[in-house]
Amino acid sequence: MPRALPTPRVPEPALLLAGWCGCAVGISLSDGRYSPLALVMVLLGAAAAVAALAVSPVAGLTPGGGSPTSRRGWGGTAAGFAPRAVIVLCGVVVAAGPLVRHPRYYAAGPAAAVADVLAAAAGLLAGAALLSAARTARPAGPAGADAARSGSGSGVGARVGLGLAGSRGPWWARSWVFWAVLGLAVAAGVATIVAAPRPRIDVFHLLQGSTSGLADGENMYRQQWGPDPVTYAHTAGGLFDVYPYLPGTSLLLAPFRWVFGDVRYGLLLAVACAAVIARPHGAGHGTAGPGTDMSTGTGPRVTRLLPLLLVVFPESMYALQQSWTEPLLVVALAVMVRAVTTGRTRLAVVALALALASKQHVALLLPVAACWPAFGPRRALASAGLGLAVVAPWIVTAPRDFFADAVRTNLDYPVLDHSLSLPGWAHHFGITLGFGATAAVLAGSYLLAWRARGGAAGFCAGSAVVLLGLDLMNKQTFFNHYTLPMALLVLAATSTAAARGHLVAPPQLRARPRRAADGQRAAEGQRAAEGQRAADGQRRVENRSNAAPS
Repeated sequence: MPRALPTPRVPEPALLLAGWCGCAVGISLSDGRYSPLALVMVLLGAAAAVAALAVSPVAGLTPGGGSPTSRRGWGGTAAGFAPRAVIVLCGVVVAAGPLVRHPRYYAAGPAAAVADVLAAAAGLLAGAALLSAARTARPAGPAGADAARSGSGSGVGARVGLGLAGSRGPWWARSWVFWAVLGLAVAAGVATIVAAPRPRIDVFHLLQGSTSGLADGENMYRQQWGPDPVTYAHTAGGLFDVYPYLPGTSLLLAPFRWVFGDVRYGLLLAVACAAVIARPHGAGHGTAGPGTDMSTGTGPRVTRLLPLLLVVFPESMYALQQSWTEPLLVVALAVMVRAVTTGRTRLAVVALALALASKQHVALLLPVAACWPAFGPRRALASAGLGLAVVAPWIVTAPRDFFADAVRTNLDYPVLDHSLSLPGWAHHFGITLGFGATAAVLAGSYLLAWRARGGAAGFCAGSAVVLLGLDLMNKQTFFNHYTLPMALLVLAATSTAAARGHLVAPPQLRARPRRAADGQRAAEGQRAAEGQRAADGQRRVENRSNAAPS
């Protein structure tokens, strides 16, 4: 007898987006370094993400597919206030972020000014779209639900309930908005790279050196990133002869180093592709697709704007300038999620394997992936094996160097008082938080992730909570470390809306087919009860059924 799959729980998208907002504001307040307010904001963001999993209802428990929590206020008549407020908050964060926080550090010259202007334009357009979406969307309250059930989805009531503005929809829901914001953000990224050709940070230099070394057959775990430590200290600082990542990072970025001379073009392309991949199915068409979120009162088309949060978060250009590699993980996980939800599980296995072969802490997501029924433990093991196969040549040829760089370096890092984490905060007071505290936080995170298992949204949200737990308890956590769980929160919110769109189809698409099905059942019942009596009456019933569009 086949084993029953767990019923998916649907995390609350409003809480997921609130978590994104808290983390985005927190990491931008002091460029990812510790400050009391920055830590408070990150903790609030993590608390919202935890709450999204803790209160996640079982999908489809209430009539019409809505969740009990939705009926109590996230999308019922409490009238969508909370979700709409969160969309407003997201709009304010992305619009104000580039205007308020745009650190240049190593960027200079006209290209830096161009980057600032383009990033501000991208943020303002994305923010205006989100604010307009929050203003024009209508809650899915009883009136809208009754209209849908009564089959009036194609009429005026459905238009008001969906916040539509004519057959083409509101301006913010049109495809050009997404592509315009993405184009502005990519142009800002190119200008940022031009404005800071050699940033003084070890990540840039070790990525440039390791990718160049691949072409010459050099082992990245035996390379040095400068002629000598003294000279290197003046040009970059930090790690001089250590490669702290797994080889997949440089393998993925090497083509961009060889062709364009700078690995950051690969990082820019990765985050842009992640946003495109995360767009809901059917997002380019005039009708609401599976990304429709009817239950949260955010309107059927606001979901297509959410992936923009992957590229227009505050200080995103600062992250690109510093060459931080999280975009590779974001796009790999985005591909994995899209591949699983579209039935291309082999591609999903490869995508997760590339993420595992790029950064060590992605291994913490293997248990979460194994608990996702659509992926499962066998595919999780296959990804782990494939990732190990990618890394194996470096382990075999230089095991000591690999262990010293990729393992011991990360474990032996001291606690820094400017780390945006709880150990960094405790260090100010002479308190040491040991591994026991970290293990307890991770155990609680895994428990929440296991509770939310069952769907793509649960995988993304559970993974985000696990990584937030790691970041908050890590000895050295900074800006870039939080961008991966933030991206997973966006993917979870998009997947949640898509899941609810499947459970509660848009009224204008579903109401009339439902009447057709009701007419069919009535006709069959009449034929069974009355036999051949009143053939003309039977034809009338069948005509009514056939008149409804499919």
